Amino acid sequence: MATKKSKSSRSSMTVSGISKAESRRWEVESAMNTLRRAEEIRKDNKMMNDVKKLAQEQIKMLGSMAKGK
Repeated sequence: MATKKSKSSRSSMTVSGISKAESRRWEVESAMNTLRRAEEIRKDNKMMNDVKKLAQEQIKMLGSMAKGK
């Protein structure tokens, strides 16, 4: 069971007990990893071609849904 925190420490703690600074650090690291992965994908021509093909398929599907077909 969680221990009771003083009123001043509550402002820096989230519900799960992780500080806002720790939560922000995790969020920033995650974003950095996402951007790194995106760059790897952009450099992979075969993957980008497959991504573009899938995107076109989804555009067609969404277009037909928007037209009510």
